[in-house]
Formats: sequence, C-alpha cells, structure tokens
Amino acid sequence: MQLFFLALLILAGPACAQKQIEAIVLADGRFSGTGLVAQSGRVQAQLHHGYANQQFAVPMTDTTRLPIASVTKLFTAILVLQLCEKSQLRLTDNVGRYLSDLPSTCRDITILQLLTHYSGLKNEPGAAYANPYSAAEFVGKFVVKKEGPPAPTFNYNNVDYILLTHLLEVLAKKRYSELVQENILKPLHMSNSGVISESQIIPGLAYGYHNYSFGGGKPNQLLQNDAPLYLSNYAGAGAIYSTPADLLKLVQALKEHTLLNTQTTALLSTPQQKGFVEYARGKPAIGFYCNDKIFPQPVLERRGSINGFNSVLLTNKAFDKVVILLTNTDNADLEAIGDKLYAELK
Repeated sequence: MQLFFLALLILAGPACAQKQIEAIVLADGRFSGTGLVAQSGRVQAQLHHGYANQQFAVPMTDTTRLPIASVTKLFTAILVLQLCEKSQLRLTDNVGRYLSDLPSTCRDITILQLLTHYSGLKNEPGAAYANPYSAAEFVGKFVVKKEGPPAPTFNYNNVDYILLTHLLEVLAKKRYSELVQENILKPLHMSNSGVISESQIIPGLAYGYHNYSFGGGKPNQLLQNDAPLYLSNYAGAGAIYSTPADLLKLVQALKEHTLLNTQTTALLSTPQQKGFVEYARGKPAIGFYCNDKIFPQPVLERRGSINGFNSVLLTNKAFDKVVILLTNTDNADLEAIGDKLYAELK
C-alpha cells in the first residue's frame, strides 16, 4: 500500500475550506504532487501528497522541486518582454534580424509569432531529446518551416520557445540559466527554482512516472518510470524546475509590476491572436492563454506536461486569485482539479 502524506495549512479567513480542498484533490486518489491556492497574496491552502521518489518512498513535501514543463514558457516570455522594455527588441521584429544562422525560410518569423505559436515551424521529433543539445544546436538541427499556406495558423510546439531561448542567449551573450537566475529568480528570492542540467545533482528534485491516463484510468493503474531524456534540451520551452511557493512569488511579482511595467504586464492577459484555441483552452496572449469560456470572469492559464511531470497555473487578470499544481505522475486529471479549486476562490 502506497504511503500517503497530505498537509493542508489553512490561514485565517480562507476562501477555501479544508474539507472542500481535501474533497477536490483527493476525490479519486490519483494526485501525486504539491500545490497551493492563494487569494490577494495570501495562501489559503497548500498541500503535498504522494512520493517524490517511489523507489525509495521519499514523501512529497512543500519544498520538493518539480520540473514545471511548459510553465517555463511564461519565464521565457517575461525575459523577452524585459528586453522589449529596454528597447533591445520589438515584438514586430523578424527573428532573422538577430540570428544569421537561421534557414532563409525562417528569418521572417516575428518575435510575437514565436511567443504565440503562429510561427509556422514544424514540431520537433521525439529524438530531439535523446541526445544533449544546446539551444543553438537544437535550432540548427530542428528549426524547419512547415509546408503549406503562407499565413501560419496556431501550432503549439516547443521549437518556438527554444528558438526564443537561442535569441535571448545571442542578444545577452549569456546562457538561458543565467538570464533566468539574474532577471527573475534572484530578484524574487525564488531559491527553490532553477534550470535543469543533467550535469548537476539538484537536491530535492522529484522523479517522474507516467501511464498517460490523465484521470482516465483506474486509481491504482501501474506507472512506469519516465524514459531517460535530456530535459535540459527543452530550454526556455520546458527546462525549469520550481515549487508552488516559488511560482506564487512570480505571480505576485506580476501583480506588483516588479518584473515588468504596467503596460507590458497587460500583454500577458491581452489576446494577441484571434480565436479561442480549444487545445490550449484560451486565446493566445503572451506567456498565458486567456480563457473566457469556463468561468464568469476570464482566467489566465499556463499548463505543462512532459511525461509524468504535469503543471497548472491559473490566475485572473489582476493576479490576485491563484491556483498552482505540480505533479510527478500523470494519473490525475489536473484540468478538472484545477478548475474546481479555482471555482472555490470568491
């Protein structure tokens, strides 16, 4: 029988009652991870449940570090917008203006198209993570324009943000990990966050397990170890690890305009492309998707999934209602759990 550990800390006057949170998160026994619910900068509930490492029965804690997969893209978007504020970059610029090593067919892609997945680039093959690649090497090997209509349509992929990673490194003459540390993590004191490197042993980093059920299988359905791959290859598309408490600091910084000014922050919640993308559950903004269908008021969504590592960040345009969930298995239906938790925020 799997060892079970759950901790809930309820502060004075919480918007979410303990029993409600327990009922939502533990309803089907599939959740293995850590998360929190916050309102107006105050944590209403925080939880951890299951194992960070199943082989050695290491329990999940509130300081367990988990890869956040595509929530990383929010960090990358912020770094790009910071350069825009410094007039080192414009969203309307063609990426070829800064990168001479791109194929000629890819040089007219704009920065905004990369940020919103309207670049027209092909998705990378699975083999892109079987061997180590720097962002520059990844771009040289896997940046290819799709064949088809000249006007690109939405196509969610990692290549767009790995190309942005390469752009950031070229402009700043620093590694992506340094840029994240200097411009986001250090100023916000996000001490449990960083960029994954296979050459480093990262204390407290969770192992991943998957069965691709996403809430659709049996609660006791067997899990497999995540296959060996180079998570660092995801770079600005998915290589960051963090904790819910650290990610809340990021959301709070957006609310207080610590990282971006008021005008630039508005781009995170303003749809940049027409149409609601069902796959992403929202209209593409920068870093987020603006979901105006599920709740009475629009919700900004950022989700991620790499095998067992799955993540959800939900907030409103004022950044004062927050749900953050990070898991190391794909057993649970995080979409349903996240929506129910967010609905408890009044």
